[in-house]
Amino acid sequence: MKTKRTKLLSLVLAFMICLSPIFANTSTSKAADKEYVTALEDGGTAVANTEIIYDFTIDTNAKTYFDFYVPSLVNCDVSIYTSSGNLYDDFYLYTSEWYWYDDISAYYDGYYFTDFPAGDYSIKLTFDEDVAYAIDIYSEKPIATISNKTATLSVGFTKTLKVDNAGGTVTWSSSKASVASVSSKGVVTAKKAGTATITAKTPSGQKLTCKVTVKANTYKETKKTTSNLYYGSCGLQVYNASYASNGDLVLKCRFINYSGYKVTALKDLKITFKTDAGKTIGTYSVGSKSMTVAHGSSKDFTVTIKKSKLKIKKADLRNATYSYDGTYQYYRYY
Repeated sequence: MKTKRTKLLSLVLAFMICLSPIFANTSTSKAADKEYVTALEDGGTAVANTEIIYDFTIDTNAKTYFDFYVPSLVNCDVSIYTSSGNLYDDFYLYTSEWYWYDDISAYYDGYYFTDFPAGDYSIKLTFDEDVAYAIDIYSEKPIATISNKTATLSVGFTKTLKVDNAGGTVTWSSSKASVASVSSKGVVTAKKAGTATITAKTPSGQKLTCKVTVKANTYKETKKTTSNLYYGSCGLQVYNASYASNGDLVLKCRFINYSGYKVTALKDLKITFKTDAGKTIGTYSVGSKSMTVAHGSSKDFTVTIKKSKLKIKKADLRNATYSYDGTYQYYRYY
């Protein structure tokens, strides 16, 4: 059973005075947070078994309602046709299906389609008795939505925001263009670390926002210690990666020794940095790297992958991943 409509309906036909309470007080199926578009409001006096035809137009694909009101119980055959004359759907309003509303002193029945296609239509009504009636056809107006309400970007990178059901051209703006700017097409460009609110304004005045957080284009991890390893093992970590001013990729690394021996060198070391999509940004490799790391301690060191050796010159390091390979040379304690 449908709830009553909030929108006030009005008819200009004098013979509909008997049904005016329906239109003065009705508030069927519409929720407060939705907007609706009326396709048809009309009524009159039906002659038994005589076809009544109305033309109507639905502007956008949407949930569409067909509401009917009568002062007394009656059967009614309803048919909906496309503009080409093809039957779209039909249904029958039986006397047993009407609902009486005391506050409007009339019977109500209705039908709806979840996704009624946009287009021109006609509706045909045939009542089995003489009766006064009112008909109301209306669709839910699509509510504009933005593709992201929050977003996090690395400096130098972009993200395109989109608005669905805008009903026209969207106007974009940024609360802090120095942090994140936005183009007329909704393309957000991260400028520097900070936060900014991107606002999309629709032609109807609806405002949709996306809170953008901009972070430095740097890969970071918390430095590990021997507590992160099993006894008898060693580990290599890249805890920071960033681009130098000349475009080189600088990796800050840590070697952690929990082997029980003193490590004196790393052999056939290979560190591969990749995008979050798995594409290689660059690789650092060396046959032997001397270093002295006692058991139970760690050593930090820095390596550089030259810009000329990078497969991707500009990558989102903040979301990058890495892998490493190699062995270590050790000195046994006696």
